[in-house]
Amino acid sequence: MKIEPRKVDDPYEIILNNMREYPSDIPIVDGKISEAFREYIKILFTPEEVVIAQHLTVRPQSVNVISKKIGKNKEETKRILEYMTKNGIIQDIGGYSYFLAMAHLLNMGFKNSRTLKRLGKKGAELYQQFFIDEKFYKRYESSDKGTSLTRIVPVNQSIDHQSTISNAEEIHDIIENCMGPIVITDCPCRKRTETLAIRECKDKFPIEETCFQVGLFGQYFLRREEGKELSRKEAHDLVDELAKKGLVFTTENIKSPIHQVICSCCACCCALLRGITRFEDKNENCIAKSNYVSIVNQDLCKGCGLCVKRCPFQAVTIENEKSIVENEKCYGCGVCSVTCPTGAIKLHWLERSHIFNDVTELMKKIYHENRS
Repeated sequence: MKIEPRKVDDPYEIILNNMREYPSDIPIVDGKISEAFREYIKILFTPEEVVIAQHLTVRPQSVNVISKKIGKNKEETKRILEYMTKNGIIQDIGGYSYFLAMAHLLNMGFKNSRTLKRLGKKGAELYQQFFIDEKFYKRYESSDKGTSLTRIVPVNQSIDHQSTISNAEEIHDIIENCMGPIVITDCPCRKRTETLAIRECKDKFPIEETCFQVGLFGQYFLRREEGKELSRKEAHDLVDELAKKGLVFTTENIKSPIHQVICSCCACCCALLRGITRFEDKNENCIAKSNYVSIVNQDLCKGCGLCVKRCPFQAVTIENEKSIVENEKCYGCGVCSVTCPTGAIKLHWLERSHIFNDVTELMKKIYHENRS
């Protein structure tokens, strides 16, 4: 999609155009920036803050560079940037460099208490308009050519013991090998639907302490006194608890242990899964399938139907009093297997999706696919 020429008179227009360099772009309607998204940004950034933010880009810049751009000394610049970062409207790397982050702005407002105060219900309504009604979810979830930004990550106990298990493709191994700290926060997706009073899973899944921030992003939250730091054992225990509840684990579609977020998703609220489970205009690439598929041992299956109820993708049915899995619908999350009373349904290795080496490789591909 062609990038619009930048306007230089309005700092809000400058920040919006700067954000268009993000690989997934920003919400666009008929070749123009979404009015709902424009209003969303105006709620997030005060007129004073946007004067500073207009000098930021999607690529990190040092305090020294930014201070020269805004004409303030380094100490004053640092104070301003830290205030904005604490309020969740810009992102930093260790307090040394700062940048604009599109995906960050869509989620931070519903897992950072300070940002939530700015957005409130109005922000959730605007999100609903540009993300769902105007279908930005497609660009958020995958490139125009179908490269998924994130992927499904199953739990070890759901995988058949004879199948290949890769450290990059199982949630406990990711938790064990990811960069710390591990910080748990509220789920922004369930918080949004709760704010709008449309949450379907109100009596089924929790909002609190279900979204893992790790590595540099975990540090981001700790420095701003948001979230709760977990030991690795606490994180492993929480994963098992959330898996039994029926939540699906997702993370960036990369092999590298340098992750930012590990989500615990539901089919009714998740900005990713809803691309296939809820929205009328489906996005089958909303998330990459794991390299596993569920298979039922017919001799062990008692036809209780628990796996049918738990499957978020409606891939399991009962035929002749036995569970049957439709491979094409199965995303390989393992939710069906975790609580199977007879151990009849397990994930088996089936290589079907590409995993990128690191975030740089992934985002470079998405950027080019969205602009070709």
